[in-house]
Amino acid sequence: MTLSFGETELYFDDLQFNQYSEIESADNESLRVVQAVKVATLDPIYMKDQYSIRMVNYLYDTLFIYNANGDVVSNLVEAWDWKDDRLLELEMKDNIYFHNGDKMLAVDVKKSLDRMLSSGVFKDFFNDIQNVKVLSETKLEIKLKGRNNLFLSMLTYYMCSITKEVDGKIYGTGPYKIDKITNKEIVLLKNQNYFKKNNGRNKIEILSEVSDRKRALLYFNDAADVVLDITPKQIDEWKEEGIIDKSVISDGNKELDTIAIIFGKRNKIFERRDVRESINELIDRDELIENIFEEKATNTFFPGTLFDAKLSLMKNGRDSEKKVKDIFEGKEIEITVLNDDLSLKIANNLKRQLEKKGMKIVVSPYQQEAYLMKMEKQDYEIAIYNIIFDERYLIYNLGRVIAHDTGDKGMYNATLPFLEIVKDEREKVDRDKIYDKIVYLISKNIPYIPLVHREKVAIERARVSI
Repeated sequence: MTLSFGETELYFDDLQFNQYSEIESADNESLRVVQAVKVATLDPIYMKDQYSIRMVNYLYDTLFIYNANGDVVSNLVEAWDWKDDRLLELEMKDNIYFHNGDKMLAVDVKKSLDRMLSSGVFKDFFNDIQNVKVLSETKLEIKLKGRNNLFLSMLTYYMCSITKEVDGKIYGTGPYKIDKITNKEIVLLKNQNYFKKNNGRNKIEILSEVSDRKRALLYFNDAADVVLDITPKQIDEWKEEGIIDKSVISDGNKELDTIAIIFGKRNKIFERRDVRESINELIDRDELIENIFEEKATNTFFPGTLFDAKLSLMKNGRDSEKKVKDIFEGKEIEITVLNDDLSLKIANNLKRQLEKKGMKIVVSPYQQEAYLMKMEKQDYEIAIYNIIFDERYLIYNLGRVIAHDTGDKGMYNATLPFLEIVKDEREKVDRDKIYDKIVYLISKNIPYIPLVHREKVAIERARVSI
């Protein structure tokens, strides 16, 4: 797959981001960030994973953003007005420039939104947009098919980032622009024409390393300033080992991570709900994560911080050992797992539990490239998988989990009418009740078995914006 961004052309399928032998220590002018998985794409309308989505804050802007208090406020927009329940008029700021030097105009915003609506991987989230019309050089209007009380918050979604495509090249307006992409890193340089104050470093380098411990050692050896995708328990363990200093700063963010047992498409037997239900009833979720996480297994299907869950709760069922033996007698089941310490611990715990119930289990660890390809194609029987949520994005979370993570387009289409009701509700408490019912219906189908919900944290040498 070939993509162009500004003057940089890259071949993502050929990139490897786990070679660090020639990387020098960071300096005061640069910030070196290392995350668990490489960036898959830099085009916001095609992003599906949190490792790529993190690039949005550096390269792009949306029309609206969330402020520190959790309120939706204007960003690229100077003024806005709801003419009625369906018609939103926007006036663009006059001092916004794309990375190629072109001034951002209302027509650029329309083209960017139209591109997302026609080609974006999550374009269905915005199927209530009837049309986007340019009124003048700085003004445009968005007409909806019906009232949507969440629409302004939806315009903060990363796929609504405003971009400009020129001769097949994508440009953003963000605080950083792409300098180069190599087989080791993505290098960003500060955008000197950015419309807001940017106190960040002049250069940011984005690296990846799947091993949690190796990421920590990069920090220990001064080869990284920020380490992402770790847990508070890991930080405590590394402090005890002396890998990181006990005074190191740990910082949370809006990313929520659900570690789950998920069912793929390779074995048709797992398309049966009763089989997935039997596996769920057979395992001891608390025991699976014992000595790995500080908390017990979750009792909610989605993270509890997203909404007030009353119905969509995890329940312990009856022991289905005999039923499972009848179904899987003589069959070997593969657990697909990313080759990292934490995932392997969970997979081997699951293997021991299922083998005690009479099943034949093999654990197959895969390196990053192969694992991500299997997840994308759902080419597995059972997998240990990380499902990512963002507590700001209510509609996005639901659609992404159903349509992308579990690949159940039928279920996703079935939820769309209920999502329209959610959009129509003015009060959060009423939205939560409807949302809870939707998640409850999804959970009854058991597309995956959640083990633990956790907030992702980072360690950093100084307070920075990730």
